[in-house]
Amino acid sequence: MAEAEEDPVAQAHGELSLARIALAEDDLEHAANHLAGAIAWAPALPEVHELLAALMTRAGAGVEGLFPLEEPAYIGSVVARAHLLARSSPVEALRLLAQATRFDPSQPWADVSWVRALDVARVDPDELARLTVGVMQPLGDPAGPDVARANEVYLDLVRRATAAHPGHALLHGAAAGLARRFPGHTGEAVRWGARGHRLHADKLTAVWYAYALRADGRLNEALKVMRAAWKAAPGEMDLCADMANWLAEAGRLDEALELLDTATRAAPDYDCAVHTAARLRFAHDGDVRHLVGLADFMRAHPVTSHEHSDLDEACRERRWLGVVSGPAEACVNVLHQLAAADRGPVAHLSLSALEVPSALALLRRASPGIEVEITGPPPADMVAPLRPGRALWRYDGLDAYPTVEPAARASQELLARIAAPAWPHPIAAYDHALPLGQLPVEELLSLLVHPPAAPEGWPMAEGWWERSAQTFACLGLLHCEQLRAGAAPGDTARARALLTEIAFGVEDWTTDAACFALAVAAWLDPACREDVVAAVGYRFLAAVQASRQRAVTIRDSLAEVVLMTPDMVPDMVGLARDVLGRAPVPAPAPPKKRRFFQR
Repeated sequence: MAEAEEDPVAQAHGELSLARIALAEDDLEHAANHLAGAIAWAPALPEVHELLAALMTRAGAGVEGLFPLEEPAYIGSVVARAHLLARSSPVEALRLLAQATRFDPSQPWADVSWVRALDVARVDPDELARLTVGVMQPLGDPAGPDVARANEVYLDLVRRATAAHPGHALLHGAAAGLARRFPGHTGEAVRWGARGHRLHADKLTAVWYAYALRADGRLNEALKVMRAAWKAAPGEMDLCADMANWLAEAGRLDEALELLDTATRAAPDYDCAVHTAARLRFAHDGDVRHLVGLADFMRAHPVTSHEHSDLDEACRERRWLGVVSGPAEACVNVLHQLAAADRGPVAHLSLSALEVPSALALLRRASPGIEVEITGPPPADMVAPLRPGRALWRYDGLDAYPTVEPAARASQELLARIAAPAWPHPIAAYDHALPLGQLPVEELLSLLVHPPAAPEGWPMAEGWWERSAQTFACLGLLHCEQLRAGAAPGDTARARALLTEIAFGVEDWTTDAACFALAVAAWLDPACREDVVAAVGYRFLAAVQASRQRAVTIRDSLAEVVLMTPDMVPDMVGLARDVLGRAPVPAPAPPKKRRFFQR
């Protein structure tokens, strides 16, 4: 609606001036339009309500028609209509204000005199409870300072409503759910939650009460309420998932996992418990089997009780699971240093060892005409493919040359629109690469060696764009229609064969990008996991063996790919964790033979 530097009050006054002119000319429609604009800018401005009253007087019974609610409704019109309905239909007016709050909770849409003066004793408490439930979630948990100030009117409303309807359990529970979001009001939330639960103890009032206790720093009491609710309704597995999350956030991960074990034994197919358990188990030991198992579960159970983000949260900011692996070469570090010092390209650079061709190609694009001096002979296992197959680079001494021509401009533009440095999880990255499947194989291979220029405004350092583009070009091969022609739906055998050739080709950034795409294929299709484990495992092992004689800049990145590959053999996982300096995956503890609910 507005740029950050614009003054909302000044903008509102400008709209009001135009509205007054239109009203003076008896142009009620334009007056209403400008008045709605003023409300959208500054809903609490007194002059807004004064002019709305004048418009009501002038328009009479037809004033509501000046503020239409057809989809998509303008928020200023929605709020204006609410104020017009306040006297005749306060419940409908409150519903409209709640809609505005859900749209933008940072504005004080409901903080007006008629809401604060509303006789809540004459309003149906069921309606007040529904209204409270409708506005609480958008506020945040807890609400930020600005949001809390803008919506304190709702806290005042429920405070008066609970006093006017002391026997309404749901209203008290909803009031607790709202109040716990306001800093400094958690004690009030606990009192309302406790009363609602005493009036009618069911799952809903128990959850509101327990969340209020937790917000007030009384976790053990909150867990006691939730356990009692779960005991009363053992099939409500979301109660277990909530408790497990609370325990994990409090650093009591072992208790959380024990609780989830109990739940999943009782209901192995309940999605909420399965999602939470996978995320927490992965946080506990870093074993990707939990996340792969969750992905398999999601594929087998597409219908869920609600939307889940556990897989996203587990993969967020983890190399290859949620973000591309960045460059580790000395020549790229030089580019970073030059950029930090705001210096231009260099004319000469000495390297103590040969580095991968994609990194040196980036250096030469950034510093045309640069003279690169490399010490020592080219390592034989670095400049030649490890296996026969399609080679993307060929060496002449220490100089690498592409074996493919640049891709067509349209192909470059498509990849530039698709490539990204981060994704929610590996399957989401695969899905995002779908449009690249329309490109021919040769175009995708060309994009691996000749990545397009970074999009304008690319925020990351040198090398991250190229790594991102190569990663998505490899994922594009999994979608490639040319490679899938005549194959069964979902069959990636030809693409995997080509990706394996790339992985065992000349050592390069394309090596680990291809291995990542192979691992993604294994996430998607359990039938290919054995083949992928062999390809990724042997390529990583070759990098580890080479690193004993020379620097292998992609070794650690390959180790990360090993750790995200489904069903990777334990010895290879252990080697990868050792390379990365991580503790071994702990062996699973035998299940304890005890009841969760003690007599």
